[in-house]
Amino acid sequence: MKKLLFALLYHTGATRLATWCNRKHVMILCYHGVTKRMKRSPTDKHGLHVRVDRFANHLDYLQRRYRVISLRDFLKTQSEGRPLPANSVILTFDDGYRNFLTAAAPCLSERRLPATMFLITDRMRDDNNDPAQNEWATADDETFLSWNEAKYLSEAQMVEFGSHTCTHQKLSMLTHAQSEREMGDSQAAISMRLRKNDLALAYPYGDYSFTVAEQAKLLGYSCALTTEDGANEPGADIYALRRTLIGDDDDEASFAVRVSGIISWVSRRKRSAAR
Repeated sequence: MKKLLFALLYHTGATRLATWCNRKHVMILCYHGVTKRMKRSPTDKHGLHVRVDRFANHLDYLQRRYRVISLRDFLKTQSEGRPLPANSVILTFDDGYRNFLTAAAPCLSERRLPATMFLITDRMRDDNNDPAQNEWATADDETFLSWNEAKYLSEAQMVEFGSHTCTHQKLSMLTHAQSEREMGDSQAAISMRLRKNDLALAYPYGDYSFTVAEQAKLLGYSCALTTEDGANEPGADIYALRRTLIGDDDDEASFAVRVSGIISWVSRRKRSAAR
């Protein structure tokens, strides 16, 4: 039923109208992995790993209709009070799966598109393998980047890195000391291993609270991202930025609907009307 609705919205031009209405807002897209499997893995029930041909189609669609910018450039325009390019989109990836290096990064590099990867630092590997030898393997959908590979991506491609905490727990469910340690130790590890400061944070599971957001701010994170769907308006709270989840079920019509912001707009209107 949802597929039919998305196709209807796409082919009737509703997505183009929504894109125009949201042209002064920024959409932040949230991926997890990209795979070169021909069929979805039985273990990937929620389609978190997008098949590479579908991912390439997503990028081509964005290049035709949107302006892909980096998270860093977005934050700079926000702090300086400058307007964004019309129809701006930011690409983000959570967790740090190795298939980002072997499947997603080549697609991004070919199109010269920036992206930000949020790392779960306790899952990072330590090895001295040559990151340039990056042929995809099925194991890449289950394993995580090494620090050496992350450094290679940071230096050789337009990839920014941020924190997804140490162990990927819901921060609002932890004590103050535990959540501070999750955010602070992860931040310190990335700064030390990748020689990067001014890092962004992605809340695990999109879960946060006012207290957690204040902790992130006090720790010196440049911003923090949720998984609350929708576009970010000028002047949006940079410690509660919205992101739209993208998965393997999103064909071109579904992807177009999600990136246009129309679904989140309708959902918010429904919630407002119900109050």
